[in-house]
Amino acid sequence: MKLLDFAKHFDSEEACEKYLKETREKEGIKCSRCGCEKQYWNRCHKRWMCAKCGHETTLRSGTVMHGSNLPLLYWFTAIHLLTSTKKTFSAAEMQRQLGHKRYQPIWEMMHKLRSVWASATQSTILKVQ
Repeated sequence: MKLLDFAKHFDSEEACEKYLKETREKEGIKCSRCGCEKQYWNRCHKRWMCAKCGHETTLRSGTVMHGSNLPLLYWFTAIHLLTSTKKTFSAAEMQRQLGHKRYQPIWEMMHKLRSVWASATQSTILKVQ
């Protein structure tokens, strides 16, 4: 996806939430506590509730974004920039591009993304052999 198309499609936090919700629902949401696959969306709290045990699953649960307080728009933008360019981005450059004040959360985001890609690459390599 080209940068301008990305900017049109993901122009707000709400657009990112909507996309993530729809994508996760296509894959299927499974309760991490009891394994039930029947979930109800709680619009007010922006999370799914298990029909069986009532356990709540957030949009970020089970994703690379789990535990992060950074906006989804930051995550989506970082993923887009890292995957659509041949050159790499340092955490300092990503911080500058996002306009974030603190370096540490951006470094942690970049570290998580790189570690997920590294493990995905490793598992792909292991399957090929």
